Amino acid sequence: MPQLEVSALRQAVQENRYIITKHAQQRMGLRKVSHKDLKFIIATGDIIEEYPHDQPDPKALFMAFVKGEPVYLSCAFDGSYAHIITVHRYDPTRWVDPWTRK
Repeated sequence: MPQLEVSALRQAVQENRYIITKHAQQRMGLRKVSHKDLKFIIATGDIIEEYPHDQPDPKALFMAFVKGEPVYLSCAFDGSYAHIITVHRYDPTRWVDPWTRK
């Protein structure tokens, strides 16, 4: 069973080994999430959900408080590079609290 190697993923992002999808780039612009924010979320964030069976690579949803507000980042890891899939902010209609999806 594939496992997401969180420490290796965090190391890759710290070393700037990450690829941001076009979708994620657009969302980062719309939601005012910077590259510094992205790196902070991966480095310090909680893993809210894990998807070890996602193809082609295992994926996780990270959450960290950026400027006092929860920001979420979906990321896959191929063993060498982190693939930033999307980012979004907290939406109380979709979440019970910052850690629990409705």
